[in-house]
Amino acid sequence: MKLFSEIYNCYYQVVARILVEATDHDLTRQKISQLAETFGYQESALTIVPGLLQGDWQLLQESPSNPGHYTSRLKHTPVMPLTGLQKSWFKSLLDDRRICLFFTDEELDRLQTWLQDTAPLYSPADFVPFDQYADSDPVASVMYRQHFQTILRSIRSHQTLKITYYSGKEHLVSHTYLPGRLEYSDKEGKFRLYAFYWRKNGRWRMDILNLGRILTIQETGYHAENPPDIDLYLERSLNPEPLVLEISDERNGLERTMLHFACYQKTVEQLEDSGTYRCCIYYDNLRETELLIQILSFGPVVKVLGPERFLRQIKERIARQAQL
Repeated sequence: MKLFSEIYNCYYQVVARILVEATDHDLTRQKISQLAETFGYQESALTIVPGLLQGDWQLLQESPSNPGHYTSRLKHTPVMPLTGLQKSWFKSLLDDRRICLFFTDEELDRLQTWLQDTAPLYSPADFVPFDQYADSDPVASVMYRQHFQTILRSIRSHQTLKITYYSGKEHLVSHTYLPGRLEYSDKEGKFRLYAFYWRKNGRWRMDILNLGRILTIQETGYHAENPPDIDLYLERSLNPEPLVLEISDERNGLERTMLHFACYQKTVEQLEDSGTYRCCIYYDNLRETELLIQILSFGPVVKVLGPERFLRQIKERIARQAQL
């Protein structure tokens, strides 16, 4: 399998970018040189610009109505072709059961036809998942796919949605939300929606919804002009007092915990005296219960040092498990 193709080197990429720009609007020679220097090397313009304008390539032509400005000779916007490795990787994605969430059945059929002669890079059978929940989301169901694709469109267009769903306590709740982000939990096999709703005090409030609990979604037709910055919102909502853990490297504990808590902001340092590791995890209070359950799943490999409130909840849960 060919891992590298010369069409992906710097010069090809720079020329493709210039042609895309020249398809949208006319370019001066100075602008062409600027693009070549910005996205290539400092000396790239010395070769690329003459080649495009009067050399062997001649992919640009002077605009008859605007002398000194150049436009692309191509009829269509250039698209860089996929390498064999990329096509094999894409073919593997089509075997993932979640791929149906991002495409219609017709689009998936066309992709399968296009890649019918391509061998997949890997197959789902090459991976052996462990420590996962059994009640994953029904991603292949018609309703789930419709909900997912409606949310995805709304995230891109900042459209609010009226969502009716079952809460964790099985209460039927209905709100008008502005979807902000979709997140997938590999351990749970579930998608979560980070969504905002407008409070009576004139501020945005964020909820985390499990897509599998959503009953109905209605598009409102209203698009938020100034949607909240979800990254900034999440950063400001982090608990100022981090969760402090002591991690033993027994049973490859450090690697396992780092992979498990990869989605959290954290710092890690090695404690030389004990040979263990000190990890500080910064988390949102909305995810505190989930984080607590994750910590308990590691057993004696992880020891909670603080904060006191979190440590107290750990002790209470362990006491209840002991009673059972």
